[in-house]
Amino acid sequence: MTTEAGRRRLPRRSLEETRVLMLEAATKLVCAGTGDTSEAAVSAALAHIRVKQVTEEATRIMRERLGDDRAPAITTGSIYQIWPAQADFQAELLFHLTTRQAELVPSLPDSIRRFEEAIDNGITWREALNDVLTHNHENHRVDPIYRVMLGFYASAANPRVREALGHYGDSFTKVACEAYQALLDAYGLRMRAPYEVEHLATTLAALLDGFHMRWIAGYADLDDPERRDGWSLLTRAAVALFEQFTEPTQPSGTTGHVQSTPSTPT
Repeated sequence: MTTEAGRRRLPRRSLEETRVLMLEAATKLVCAGTGDTSEAAVSAALAHIRVKQVTEEATRIMRERLGDDRAPAITTGSIYQIWPAQADFQAELLFHLTTRQAELVPSLPDSIRRFEEAIDNGITWREALNDVLTHNHENHRVDPIYRVMLGFYASAANPRVREALGHYGDSFTKVACEAYQALLDAYGLRMRAPYEVEHLATTLAALLDGFHMRWIAGYADLDDPERRDGWSLLTRAAVALFEQFTEPTQPSGTTGHVQSTPSTPT
């Protein structure tokens, strides 16, 4: 028996079978990256950033600010005096981006100002909450840093990425708590036991993230079901959550739940 004849004849594979196999293999490779704890995971999250490009852009910014096109360029060598390895630079960049993204939009002072103006103008807390969350949604759905942040979650198995995302979550929750507490105080509301303002901030942040991502993905079902100008399905859901988590502050000197107004005697 010849070598050719001794070979086991393999079944022929159709193009459709090859397509299915390729997609299955590619899916496994893509999913494998989500469990990567190596430094490569940080690099993957920022793979499009090259130190040489960064030095060129940094030089351009520096010369523009100085108004001097002949100012000495920032060199790659000077960068490596700060960060010995590209992974170190990428890790700090990741932390910087998450810190930037943790800023409240609108800012805390601006949110408080809006709440105070709403009170003065006789606007309900529901309208005030709709106002700030609509501003937040309009900003995040076009914010390039927010879109970059979404990509980091795929590499969250890496300790550095997870630490940076944790820092972002903690920092954002802290400032969001201050904003929501200001709204509660302005309108005489409090958290309904057993909820605390941190639970409200965390839940609303998760809600907002979900709606931001659905908008970015092009979903067309986010309009206000009540067809009111300035409202959306997002803010309707946020108001519903806020109502479930809060209640009116009880009058001083009373205990238990807020007493209802006595009915007029007949």
